[in-house]
Amino acid sequence: MPERRDSKVMTTVETTLVPDSAETYRRLRRSAGEQHIVRTDLVPAMPDEDPADEEVRLAGLVHFTDFQIADLASPSRVEFLQRREGQPEWARMLPAYRPQEFLLAHAIEMTVRSINGLVSGDPGRWDIALTTGDNTDSAQSNELDAFLSYLAGGTIEPAAGTRGFSDAPVGLGDENYYNPEPSSHDQWKRTKGLPTHAGALAASAEPFDGEGLSLPWLSCFGNHDCLVQGRSAEPSGYDEFLTGQAKPVGVAENAAPPGDKLSAYVEDPTWISQGASHPIERDSERRMVSKAEYVDRHLCAAGSPQGHGFTEDNRSTGRAYYVYDELPGVRMIVLDTTNIAGHVDGCVDQRQFEWLEERLVEVHTSYHSESGEMVKGRGGDRLVVIASHHGLSTMTNDYGADSETGEDRRGKLYLADEVERLLHRFDNVALWLSGHTHVNSITPRPGISGGFWEVSTGSIAEWPVQFRGIEISAGASAVRLRATMVDSQAPATPDGTLSLEDLASLHREIAANDDGSVGGLYAEGTVADRNQDLLVSVSSELLTNLRSFGAER
Repeated sequence: MPERRDSKVMTTVETTLVPDSAETYRRLRRSAGEQHIVRTDLVPAMPDEDPADEEVRLAGLVHFTDFQIADLASPSRVEFLQRREGQPEWARMLPAYRPQEFLLAHAIEMTVRSINGLVSGDPGRWDIALTTGDNTDSAQSNELDAFLSYLAGGTIEPAAGTRGFSDAPVGLGDENYYNPEPSSHDQWKRTKGLPTHAGALAASAEPFDGEGLSLPWLSCFGNHDCLVQGRSAEPSGYDEFLTGQAKPVGVAENAAPPGDKLSAYVEDPTWISQGASHPIERDSERRMVSKAEYVDRHLCAAGSPQGHGFTEDNRSTGRAYYVYDELPGVRMIVLDTTNIAGHVDGCVDQRQFEWLEERLVEVHTSYHSESGEMVKGRGGDRLVVIASHHGLSTMTNDYGADSETGEDRRGKLYLADEVERLLHRFDNVALWLSGHTHVNSITPRPGISGGFWEVSTGSIAEWPVQFRGIEISAGASAVRLRATMVDSQAPATPDGTLSLEDLASLHREIAANDDGSVGGLYAEGTVADRNQDLLVSVSSELLTNLRSFGAER
């Protein structure tokens, strides 16, 4: 397969000193795009090919993830725990606060516009967009409304429910939270060098017109889409607290149980919110949504395809996993890897594991049995793309394996090793897309007859605020998955105009300096985690089928 190299604009980091500060402050600049590097980790030595034997394009996917849209005045928020940074027993409850979070709406809108620009700049190249979950922060109805609005377009209200952010940490006048106004001398400015940006707070609360995503898009379910703060199952009566008039701003003295605080929070999140509070307006839409309602709201949402992957079967069963077969020669299998009992990492329950095996059998003419023998499948070969919130590195959560749930008994919980072993029995599995870690990464997963690539993309909520394009094409001897990182086209440097673009730029620059974030300062990954041509071996029969599918487009 001929090696192809070309460029996309990338954002890189330049470290400078902020005036009158002993701390370094990272500013951003534009640089030339990185070339694509051909990866042959999963293919044998490539034969010489006739240059006339061109690759045939199959599909173009846009992958974005982890919006984590938060109601900043929600009583469930625990941003005050950021003060516990450095205390080991609190480590797994952090980070609890992002200094750029009041600008998230602007970052999301510029991401949407950047995807639209990518699509309009090369019509026909991109077929569908996919989010791999954590679309909301704490599974609240108003957060889900905001997510669906950002992708549908129309009037966007960044400060809805916060009285112009006065009910949010940024408006509380507490030096523990970043405030961009000149009157603030908060610790983020003093110790991290975060900038003064006069007028940004008021400007960030103003409604604006959202474009809406021009591509059809598919959704996925993450731990923040079903658990309190992405960690705990909803306790009985919790909605009464959520929709009330008091926002906790600190932990009550002697309220914290001994030991690891995340474990205590998963058992009962209410103890953490019994300290001092700040008055807020009551909002009935702060209630939590069930998985069934999450699915139903997608089925009723604007845009295409109807349901955004979820179907009437998902509505009737309350399950959040499905297949999507509308791309030529490709089956997408979207999993629900959340553990509804609690904790942040993922798993697959027995019912879903068995369902996954059935869906794989359907798109293989032959596959490996558990004992390694070749057996006959049930359908024609299709290339398989898996998508889920958690990837293999974070499918480690068997909490509550024997507990009863509102969806009936889950049975055995399957973790990374068993799920990977299942996928390796099916040679057509080529790619697994995931989020959760907030880091760009690409990992080869070699198997019996080749293997698949696991590709994770960083969060829109944190640095580097990027999405990823995946182009699938079939050559004479292998499938190529062309992975390209694409930046938000907000300016590299805030210019103080308080425009949508300026505020999105400020969001990204601040995110680039938040060393306590989930992904950290180097969430962009290495060169090997960004612009790569990932080659995958498949059977000659499948390759022939894929090339014919592509030729018919």
